[in-house]
Parts: sequence; structure tokens; C-alpha cells
Amino acid sequence: MGDALVVEKVIDGDAASYELLIRKYQSKLFSTVLHMVKNRELAEDIVQESFLRAFRKLDTLNNRSQFYPWIKRIALNMALNHFEKEKRVLDVETEDDESSFFENISSGESPEELTLKEEMKRYVRMFVDSLPDRLRVVIILREVEDMSYEEIAEMLNIPLGTVRSRLFNARNIIKERLIKQGLADGLYKTS
Repeated sequence: MGDALVVEKVIDGDAASYELLIRKYQSKLFSTVLHMVKNRELAEDIVQESFLRAFRKLDTLNNRSQFYPWIKRIALNMALNHFEKEKRVLDVETEDDESSFFENISSGESPEELTLKEEMKRYVRMFVDSLPDRLRVVIILREVEDMSYEEIAEMLNIPLGTVRSRLFNARNIIKERLIKQGLADGLYKTS
């Protein structure tokens, strides 16, 4: 059953059908939010609140087949609002499934190269986490969530040129910090 049909059923009064959307998207949405906030409990709260808000406003969703992009936007906005309210340093949490973010870091076979790779991953995570919110969000959406520039622009309601500029700036900041640590010896590409 497609999202549009489920959304219609819920709007028509079959609230129990909403559980289908929750089951379908909860873990995917949680992963996205967790990459943003780096805190499991906070991510769980944001996801739960996002589903509640979406349920209450479901009748405002114009394109019923676009439920996931819509709820993802709700969740990301909630995460951004949290950062704006709290303005605090977030704990760096190591996740095994974050390896895709670091595909631009070359891997070596020798123990020295593997150690350097792990050290570089740690620094990149730390540098991403320390970026200003507007840069961190864009680089996470692009590199972790693999969203297109156009999708990011639409999700954040900013011009495409702003997305490109923020990604460029975020990548350059990370690259400069890696160079200062002596780790950007051609191993990390910003393009």
C-alpha cells in the first residue's frame, strides 16, 4: 500500500493506519536525526514528536505520496530549532554505520595507514560536529544522507547557490583543520 493511500485512510478517520507509516519510516528518520544531533535520546524524542506533529497536520500535506520528505523536513527543522535554543556543544558519538560519510578518506592496508585512517575519522567527526549549525546541517545532509543539492535546498528552504556555498565552506573548514593537524596530506578530497 502506497503512502498516498495510507495518508488518505488516516485523514478519513482510520488513525490506526498511521502505524504503517511509523513502522515504515521510524528507523530511517531516527538515523537521519541521530546524525544531526549526535544524541540517541534526543533523536528519539525528536522522531516521536515529528510523527505526532505530522499526524496532527496530515491534512495539510498536499502531495500525499511525499510523506517521508515532509516528515523528514519536520524532524530536521525540530533538530535545527533545538540547536538554536540550546547552542551547546554536542557529544561526539561513534557509530559503526557512519563509515559511508568517510568514503573520501582513503584506506590503507598497513597498521600505520589504518591507524591514520581511524585518527582522521575521529578528527573529521569532531570537526563536522564543531561546524556552525548552518554548515553542519548541509554537509550531513549531503555526505551522510546522500541528498542532492536540490533536495537540500528544498528541505531547508534556501537557494541552491546557498547550499553550494555552505558545502564549499564546510569542506574547506574541515580541510584546513585537517591540514593543521597534519592529516590532510592528500588523503581527504573536498570536491
